[in-house]
This record gives sequence, structure tokens and C-alpha cells, in this order.
Amino acid sequence: MKCLLVIPAFNEEPTIPGLVKAAKEHIHDVMVIDDGSDDATTLVAALAGAMVHRLKTNMGKGVALKEAFAYAIDQGYDYVLTMDADGQHAPADIVNFLPLLGQYDLILGNRMSDAGRVPLLRRVGNLSSSLLVSVLCGQWIHDSQTGFRAYRTGLLRQIQLQSKRYDLETEVIIKAARKHFRIGHAHIQTIYADEVSRFRNVKDSLRFLSVIFKSFLWW
Repeated sequence: MKCLLVIPAFNEEPTIPGLVKAAKEHIHDVMVIDDGSDDATTLVAALAGAMVHRLKTNMGKGVALKEAFAYAIDQGYDYVLTMDADGQHAPADIVNFLPLLGQYDLILGNRMSDAGRVPLLRRVGNLSSSLLVSVLCGQWIHDSQTGFRAYRTGLLRQIQLQSKRYDLETEVIIKAARKHFRIGHAHIQTIYADEVSRFRNVKDSLRFLSVIFKSFLWW
């Protein structure tokens, strides 16, 4: 099964080399999508062994992911795995996804089995958003905000994605469920340290709510 690991990154020069090298122990093809960084993210990613696609300006995580999805489909990959570049995801957890490939069309990393390690405000926000997304999907979604995922390219071919930022990750879950694709979950570690979150609370929360309202038109 041909798999591509995608790491969207914006000014992640310190963390990218270690992530790429660790990830390549588990998956051969690793691509960093540099979302218009003004540091050396592109250079250090390439030196660490990743394929790199650089956007000229910062376009948002959703745009970066759609660029990677289009590449994966064009190159004949069966699955696209994604993980964040800020150190919140452990490359060692890639092995938890691999046995599930072929069984599901969308596999979501699940941190909520270790929810006590998630900062309180983030935990409340994540549980609330996951509950709302679960209702809209008609099935339980443990961790709707996770960026550590695996997408079957057959799913990506059949879903038209419109969002440009973090809201794309909510959009794809709802649309996948509405089209009766198989959604599974893989255990991942809960890691919170000194990383800088790219999630902007007010703007990105409003985008999340916008996706929720739009979802009533997707039946």
C-alpha cells in the first residue's frame, strides 16, 4: 500500500528536522508543505530527507493540505497521513495507524483516552466540538480537532473541500460521514509542552462554527 506522510508547516524550523527523521523510520515518503514560512523551514526539511512543496505566501492549513491531497492523488498514493509540525504529535504513533489502513477511509488520531494531560481549556473545547461533530455525523467522533490522521485517497477524490484553514479538518469529517465512508480511530499520545499553537481562538472558532452551519446544506 503506497502511503504519503504530509506535514504542513509554518515557521517550524526548530521542530521539522527531528519530525522528518523520526517519521521516516516508519514511512518512506514524507512531504513538508511549507505554508509561506519566513524562516528556514524549507531548507531544514529538505536536508532532513523530506520532499518539500513551498507556498509563496501563508495561505492557511486547509490550502496546504489540499495541495498535498492533489499531489497524492496525482502520484497514485493509496493513503495520505498527516501530522502537525509543532511537536504535539509523536512520529512513533504512526505505527498505530498502519494496521488500520484498508479497514477505514478516514482514521483520526485519538488523544482523549489520555484527556487528563490536555490543558483544561483545550480539553473543554475539544470535547464540546467533538460532541457537536458527533451529532452531525451520526457516530461518535472521539477527537474531532486532531491533525494526526490518515485519509484514503479514494475518499479525497469524492469529497469537494472548500475550507482554507483549520476548519477543513472538521469539514472532511462531516462530509465523510454523510457519504457513509468508514471512520476509525487510532490511539496517539497527548503531548503539550512549549509549542506555539497556530490555532487562533476567536477567528478559528468562528470558522469552525461556520462549517457547522454550512453542514446543514450538505445532506
